[in-house]
Amino acid sequence: MNDIRTRLLAAFDLEHKEHLAAIREALRAVEKDPAHHPDLVEIHRRAHSLKGAARAVDLPEVERLSHWLEAAFIAIQRGTVPFDAAARDVVRRALDAIEDVVAWATRCGSEVDIAEVLAELTRMGGEGGGPEPVQRRPAAAEAGTATVTPPAAAPRRAHAAGPAEGAALVRIRSAGLERLFTAAAGLLPEIENQSALVAELRELRGEWRALERSWHAMRPRLFRGSHDVSGVGTTSFAGDETALRLSSFERRFRALGASLDAAHRAHDRHLWSLRRWGSGFQDEVRQLRMLPAESQFSNLGRMIRDISRAQGKEVEADIRGLETQADRVVLQRLKDPVLHIARNAVSHGVETPQERVAAGKRAAATVRFEASVVGRRLVLRVEDDGRGPNREAIARHAVERGLLGADAAETAPEERLLDLIFEPGFSTAPTANEYAGRGMGLAIVRREVTRLQGSVTLAAREGGGTVVTVEVPLSLLSQRLVFVAVQDDILAIPSNDVARVLRVPADTLFTDLAAPTIRLEEEDVPVTPLAALLGYDGAMPPGNGAPLALVVLRSAGRRVALVVDALLATRDSVVTPAEEVGIDAARFLGTVLMDDGSPALVLNPAALSPRPGMALPPLVRPVDESERRRPHILVVDDSITTRTLEKSILEAHGYRVTLCVDGREAVETLGELEDVNLIISDVEMPRMDGFALLQAVKGNPMTSDLPVILVTSRASDEDRERGLDLGADAYIVKTRFDQNELLAGIRRLL
Repeated sequence: MNDIRTRLLAAFDLEHKEHLAAIREALRAVEKDPAHHPDLVEIHRRAHSLKGAARAVDLPEVERLSHWLEAAFIAIQRGTVPFDAAARDVVRRALDAIEDVVAWATRCGSEVDIAEVLAELTRMGGEGGGPEPVQRRPAAAEAGTATVTPPAAAPRRAHAAGPAEGAALVRIRSAGLERLFTAAAGLLPEIENQSALVAELRELRGEWRALERSWHAMRPRLFRGSHDVSGVGTTSFAGDETALRLSSFERRFRALGASLDAAHRAHDRHLWSLRRWGSGFQDEVRQLRMLPAESQFSNLGRMIRDISRAQGKEVEADIRGLETQADRVVLQRLKDPVLHIARNAVSHGVETPQERVAAGKRAAATVRFEASVVGRRLVLRVEDDGRGPNREAIARHAVERGLLGADAAETAPEERLLDLIFEPGFSTAPTANEYAGRGMGLAIVRREVTRLQGSVTLAAREGGGTVVTVEVPLSLLSQRLVFVAVQDDILAIPSNDVARVLRVPADTLFTDLAAPTIRLEEEDVPVTPLAALLGYDGAMPPGNGAPLALVVLRSAGRRVALVVDALLATRDSVVTPAEEVGIDAARFLGTVLMDDGSPALVLNPAALSPRPGMALPPLVRPVDESERRRPHILVVDDSITTRTLEKSILEAHGYRVTLCVDGREAVETLGELEDVNLIISDVEMPRMDGFALLQAVKGNPMTSDLPVILVTSRASDEDRERGLDLGADAYIVKTRFDQNELLAGIRRLL
């Protein structure tokens, strides 16, 4: 019985939203154009259908509200009640009450009081409403005391299901589901790696063909005269032993060719099957992780109405696109940012009813939330028709905080000024309250969206008001990445943020502007070296007509072309989150493993894209002596993964790095180099471990003053004390590795 009720509630959840949306759209049409004549018959039909559907799922409060809503529309049709602003306000509040009751009945929550709006609907409907619907709960019969009480069997959440889906639902541990997601995300890239075996088999097959041609050319010379024992030719060699060996070689050679052919064909079949089933498996698992936006934002409309009432404002919540599906983790992490943006819209954007009427607006404002999918990205928009951004107040506050000079604030483009709103502590509100005004909310919103590989922008709405747009990837599972080379490092960029890659001659760039640009699709796109953005040496030779490799990023409606040393490949890979490997999540999304086991850093495009008004590093920058004297660090570790990761982190922060695989190589390197400023070493290494290296460094008068940081998995107090007693200047445990701790230690020692 519970399964039947669950399915009925799920169907009603979808149906009632359709009816409410249609009635609200009719209200908006009248308010936009007072001369507009809505289809009152259709609106009446919607209310009647809503009443019948509520009766079918045993929601008497919704049935009662729908009944008197139907009666009100009958009175409006007869002309006994004018369809004026007051009537529309009652209808709107009735729709809100219905939405709140349904949300409560299907998901639970706080009690919903419908008495006041029910009384107003009853006065509007009068005798036109006919008799009351059947009373199922005598306690709720009086309109003046109507309050929603919990349905005994109402589930916490209704989920739309097919006719047989209820019987197929199972409960599993979320941790197990996450492991399944991880396994599925890692499967497809590994299948794609099998393509390398296809190339190797093809190369082996080609080599065998070449050997076969050589054998056929040599064979007539080897077999001359009499028949050999196999009967395939004649030979001039003495005895039968040579003939037997040649014949055996030929048989094995031909068998090898046949085996290569068979292996090649079998691998092709297996790879095709793996791709077919593996891709389907990943798609199915990805769908398990996808949820509708409603799972996180179903109560957004009610929250907006509660906040507006608490502040004495009239706000209609227009919630759209809740059926849009995205990764469960993405939606969960966006919930708080979206709630804060909506609170800001009500608190800062929407005026009081008196202010709106004085400005020639209708008393009730509208805050709209809309979720949609564009390409492979989730787009969330929160807009209001309130007062809009106050450019003068923003400019004044920017000057007061020292973010802009007075002249710059006067001439700054609107996009640059509005971007300052996301700065920590930036607020133009005269006072702070429990909802907004401290200036930290939008900074936190940007930080969280950036960590989701997304962007957030704020703009003035056409016709008055504000629009905040959030764009993030639909899923954080296996991603398509573009791999590039920058100096000695391989880096990856999510392809969702890459508009295009191309090679152009350096002398085709426009260099007469403040920053070099390239003309793409009728737009001047700024060009800057990726190395310079990351803090690398960044110097490039002057343009000599040689092609430049460019990656054009697209973020928050802006594009920038990044110069890289080489464009390497594009493939699906599993990204290990930045938090798990201890790198800066603001600049890097995480790491991926390359074919040789070394990691490549995955860049965060949102951190690379320049903010409005930000100056880009020059395309060509001379290397002065101060850059040549950048601190030089020797990294010693037998793990290629650790060496590569530490090298990438250090070079991204402006250090020169030399790598060694063990202590012995490090001692030899120190004898050859004279400008090493600091050593970072592992402890457990072959030939010479970190403790022995430390003794050798501190025992040599030429290197005794050289700072040494031990980064090791040995976490015992005895190992730590031994390292420090031998002269280590810092001891960092890998299992608690934090790049900020490492960088802080380096800065302290240098």
